[in-house]
Amino acid sequence: MYKLLLIRQYLLKRRLAWISLFAVALCTAMVLVVISVMGGWLRMFQDLNHKLVGDIVVSDTSFQGFGHYEEMLQKIRALPEVNGAVPVIQTYGLLNVDGQIPEAVQVIAYGDLQDIDKVNGFHESLYRQYKKPMEHIIADKSLTNQQRQAMIDQLDQTPPNFDKPLSPEEYMFAYEEQQNPSATFPLKSVANWPGMICGVGTIGITRDANGNWKRGAYMNQVYQAWATLTLLDMRDSGGMMGMDMTPHPFWVADDSRTGLFAVDSKTVYVPFDALQEALGMEAQQYTSMSDHKQHTEPALANQIQIGCKPGTNLEALAEKIKANVLPIYLKGEGTVPQHLMVETWDEQQAPFLEAVENEKVLEIILFGIISVVSIFLIFCIFFMIVAEKTRDIGIIKSIGATGSGVAGIFLGYGLTIGIFGGGLGLLFAYLIVHNINGLQDWVALEFGVRIWNPQTYVFDTIPNTMDPHDVAVIVGVAIFSALVGALVPAIRAARMHPVEALRWE
Repeated sequence: MYKLLLIRQYLLKRRLAWISLFAVALCTAMVLVVISVMGGWLRMFQDLNHKLVGDIVVSDTSFQGFGHYEEMLQKIRALPEVNGAVPVIQTYGLLNVDGQIPEAVQVIAYGDLQDIDKVNGFHESLYRQYKKPMEHIIADKSLTNQQRQAMIDQLDQTPPNFDKPLSPEEYMFAYEEQQNPSATFPLKSVANWPGMICGVGTIGITRDANGNWKRGAYMNQVYQAWATLTLLDMRDSGGMMGMDMTPHPFWVADDSRTGLFAVDSKTVYVPFDALQEALGMEAQQYTSMSDHKQHTEPALANQIQIGCKPGTNLEALAEKIKANVLPIYLKGEGTVPQHLMVETWDEQQAPFLEAVENEKVLEIILFGIISVVSIFLIFCIFFMIVAEKTRDIGIIKSIGATGSGVAGIFLGYGLTIGIFGGGLGLLFAYLIVHNINGLQDWVALEFGVRIWNPQTYVFDTIPNTMDPHDVAVIVGVAIFSALVGALVPAIRAARMHPVEALRWE
C-alpha cells in the first residue's frame, strides 16, 4: 500500500516528472499520426488496386496476347473457389476528344460484363451508371430503409454497359456542331459509333482545392463529346510499324473514377468486341502454306481477371488455375510455358507495394530513434528525483522496506508515467488523425498553404483511420520505454544503504 501512496504523492507533487509524461505523450502522438497516415495511404492503395484487377490475374509476357481464352474461362469458372472471371484486353493508344490535342492513354476492355461485379470494382467507379443513381437513392428521404437497401442491392447487381445516353439525332447534331474541319467520318454513321467510358482526368473533370469534383452543367457537354483512338495492331510484332493510323471513333458514354490519379488521368474503357476487332485480335481465317487448307486462328486476350469466394487461399488457387489452363495455353503456336503468369493481385503489384512498405518501415525507424529521447529524459528526471529523495529512501528502508520494494516504487512511478503519457498521446493522435482533413482546410484558409493538394496526390483526402494493431504496439512500446527509463534509477535507489542514505543531509 505504501508504494501506491508514494507513487501518487510523487506524481502530484513532483511536477518535474510531468515533463517526462508530456515527452512520452508527444512521442506517442507523433509516431501514431505518421504511421496512421502512411499506413492508411498504403491500405487505401492496396484496396483500390485490389478492386482494379480482382483476386487473381492470368496473363503472359507477350505483347500480342494469348488465344483459347474462352476454354480457359470455362475451366476457371468450373473451380468451386471461383466467384467469377472475365477476359481483358489492354493496350495503348492516342486519344483525341472533340478534335483536341491527342494524348497517350491506356485502353482497357472488359469482356462478359455481366460478371464484372464478381471480379473487380469497375462498375462502382462509373458516375452515370452507379455513383449518380446511388447519390439519388441515399438522398431520397421518402424511401424506407428496406426499400433503400433493396434499390442499392439491385444497383450493385446491374452490370455496366456502353449504352449511349443521348438519341441518334442529338449525336448527329453534336457532331455537326463540334466536328474538326479535317474529320472525314460520314455523317450517317456517326450515331452508330460505340460508347466509350473515360477516366475523369482524360476529359477534364477535375477537383477544386477542397477536393470536390467539378461537374454541374459541364456533364451535358461531356456526354456530347466524340473521341477517336489510334491503336497499335497487336497481331503485328514489328513494333511501331504495326501502328494502325486509322482513328477509331467513339462517343463518351460515361466517366470512371477509381480513386487512383494515375489511372483516372490516363485510362479509357471501350467495348471488348470493338477493341478486339480494332486490334485484329478477333478470330481469323487463314490458309496454311503446308496443306493449303483453311484454318482458324483463335481470338486473343491479354488477361483473365478472376474473383474468388471469401476465405480462399489465393496462392494455392493460383497454382491450381495454372495447372488447369497451362495445357490450353500451350495450344497456341510458339507459346512457351514460362511465358504464362498466374499471379495474385498483391504479387502483381509487389514491386510498388514493397517500396511503400519499405518506406513505412524506414519512417518507423526514424521516428522510433527520435522517440528514444523520451527514455533518456525519463532516466535523467528519475535520477534527479532519486538523488533528491535519498533521505526519504533511507527512512523507508530503516522501517523495514526491502530493496525490491524501493525499486518497485520508482518502477511503478515510471509505469504510471508511461500509461498516462501513452494514453494522452493516443488521445492527441486520435483527435489529429480523425480531424486531419479539417485541420488541413483550416491551415489552407488561415495561412494559404495546402499540404495535401487533391489535384496532385493520388487520393482526394488524407487517410484518417487508425489501425488498432499499430495503436496497441506503439502505446505498448511507449509504456515499456518509460519503464526502461526508470529502471536504472530504481536499481540505484534499491542498492542504497539506509545509514548512508540517512546521512545524505
